[in-house]
Amino acid sequence: MTTANSVTGDDLATVRTNHSHLSRDQEAALKQVWTYLFHFWKVPVDGTAAFAGSQGQGVSGAHESSSHGKSISSSLWGKLSGSSKPHENDASGHHSGHDVKYSKGLVHPALEGMDAGRMQQEFWQTLRLESPDCHLLRFCRARKFHTNKVMRMVARTFEFYDKRKVNALIDGGEAKIFKENKEPGLMMNFKVQKAVLFGKDNKQRPYILVRPKFHHAADQTETEVEKYALLVIELSRLFMREGSITILFDLTDFSLSNMDYSPVKFIISCFEAHYPECLGALLIHKAPWLFSPIWNIIKTWLDPVVASKIVFTKNIKELSRYIGQQELPVYMEGKNNALDLDHYSPPDGSQDKLLNVKDDNFKKLSTKREQLIEEFKKVTAKWIETTEQAQSSKLWQMKCELGEELCQNYAELDPYIRSRSSYDVQGLLKL
Repeated sequence: MTTANSVTGDDLATVRTNHSHLSRDQEAALKQVWTYLFHFWKVPVDGTAAFAGSQGQGVSGAHESSSHGKSISSSLWGKLSGSSKPHENDASGHHSGHDVKYSKGLVHPALEGMDAGRMQQEFWQTLRLESPDCHLLRFCRARKFHTNKVMRMVARTFEFYDKRKVNALIDGGEAKIFKENKEPGLMMNFKVQKAVLFGKDNKQRPYILVRPKFHHAADQTETEVEKYALLVIELSRLFMREGSITILFDLTDFSLSNMDYSPVKFIISCFEAHYPECLGALLIHKAPWLFSPIWNIIKTWLDPVVASKIVFTKNIKELSRYIGQQELPVYMEGKNNALDLDHYSPPDGSQDKLLNVKDDNFKKLSTKREQLIEEFKKVTAKWIETTEQAQSSKLWQMKCELGEELCQNYAELDPYIRSRSSYDVQGLLKL
């Protein structure tokens, strides 16, 4: 049984500021992705140098070393590169991309027909506590730095966020859901606390505790359970920042009446197609004998890399190898009682004192964000166009610093944008 490699926040800070952790081929692929996005957004840039000698066909094994002679597998980027196997339907709904040849100003076929303004707004809004390069590198690693495949994955994720109004969902949060009182199944999921962010695993990754014994398909619509899953995943992004999360499925008291394949498929597709590199490990605890045939079905849906992150545990001794007892709930023989799993109080909005307030501080922070984004674009354009490795490294450092500033800026803007979740109210989520 294996779990995914992870890095701590300190390690990620090192990665962000160390240009040598990207091989030249990987850097070129990232430049190509940014080039296509800039052409789509009408940001002036000439990507000819980035595409010289490569047309987005990915990083081959022969080139998996950095410009400093280090093996990528031994670098921190290598530790993070448990990439997902590209799906056979990678081109579904889009141009296949295999014959895409770069020319200045070319909009990648995967992005054709999409609203460039709305999608650009969606991109910058989605980042929250993640720097732009770290966000795109998740997609690059998931598609082995094959630019055309990365672009198709990014395009599908743009559409996914837009269609499901994911940013509006997380910004409105629990308070809006309970105030509107229109989705009883969604509210029920919160009330029984079917999935909660509970603590950290032994690698200091936040973990989601899922209790399937509370799930019955008839209690909610498919849309409601999908919205619930997205809210939990998006909240987990605020906890994990630029790292990954662990999911713990506690199958205590699980019965066949709790089995529902649709949400399982949805969650798998989310992590494989739209939240790449976000799942660090998936623990299945105390699976009863009747789960065996169910598992035989589920595992056929899994990407091999996701499958490699799954661990079955039978008792507290086995589970504590991955999550310490001090981080587990009391009912699981743990010592963490930070959350009352028997009682849930939805946020009533009283903590949203700054939400949607357009005061001078909000205007100052918003203006600062616009300036940071514009500066990031300018530096990125120069980084794309340079052919000098030393200059590329210098510009990368500048991009990292601007990415950090964008994250800090979001943390300050967050109370104006996002309704306080139950985790904020209880003091468990601090940006």
